[in-house]
Amino acid sequence: MLSRKVSLFWLSFGLLLLTYVVVASLIAFFTVKIIGVPIGQKMTTKIILSIAGFMPVYVLLAFLLSRIISREIEKLSRSAEQLPFNPTLEGSFIKEVDSLANTIESQSNRILEILEAQRFLLLRLAHDLRTPISNLRNVLQGIKEGVIRSSEVEDYVSRLILETEKMEVLLEEVLSDMRKTVRKTEPEETDLGELLKELVDIWRFRFSSKGINLELELVEGVKAYVSPIDLREALNNIIENAYKNTQDGEVKIYLRNGDTSIEICVEDRGSGIEEGKIMQAYKEGRLGLYITRELLWRNGGSLKISRNGKGSCFIVTFPKTQRLRYLRS
Repeated sequence: MLSRKVSLFWLSFGLLLLTYVVVASLIAFFTVKIIGVPIGQKMTTKIILSIAGFMPVYVLLAFLLSRIISREIEKLSRSAEQLPFNPTLEGSFIKEVDSLANTIESQSNRILEILEAQRFLLLRLAHDLRTPISNLRNVLQGIKEGVIRSSEVEDYVSRLILETEKMEVLLEEVLSDMRKTVRKTEPEETDLGELLKELVDIWRFRFSSKGINLELELVEGVKAYVSPIDLREALNNIIENAYKNTQDGEVKIYLRNGDTSIEICVEDRGSGIEEGKIMQAYKEGRLGLYITRELLWRNGGSLKISRNGKGSCFIVTFPKTQRLRYLRS
């Protein structure tokens, strides 16, 4: 973080003064070199006096300019203080400030989605743990009060061991899912076509055993600077969702190389997920959406869902730049 900071007023004043000095210098250069009129001491004095004379004008302009911009920034700051729980920010007539507001609002919405997803995760964990914990308490209470006879204790203990094993498996699944979102993986130039071919080869047998045709359409040589581990995990989640929710017909996977972006589309014929109900889909446990979106986001990608007749189309998008920006959470 910079230790020395400059106010917007002084920055505006300095730029205005610098602009005037540069223009005056160019005029002087043009007068001497092009026209051939020498600049004497009187002319130099006039230039200096003109700069000094216009000083109040520079101060006034710098003050007005800094106040206008500061007012818009202060308005944005007041709105941002209420984030993420009031994610709507006021717009601005200044293009750059308005763009900053949109970026902050977008990140605020993402934070809200993460908080909501974590809340759902904790609720599901609490719900799934309630039954085995209740069973454990009831059995121990029964042993203490003598309701369970000594000849039955061994049988009940065996059942409790199974219950604790179920809890252990459940906790391990939750921890494993959370580790996927915080692990550090390195990006590299990844051939998306080759990666999709590997995934399709792995999944094709499972789809065919269910009577579903898994098709792949791609453009050769499309590469992106991403973590292949993260992308493989995210695409596996999406393909698994298509496998679970498609009963017959086919599932298609497309790789599209557009002018401004690269898209990977997984089109299924399942029950479908309406756009705008993404968090509801996560809540119902149909897709590890939180993990999938996190893995894509930190690699500069995004996930969108669109309706496609009977089923859904999951679209993974990476902006096409010289080197995709890798975001670390």
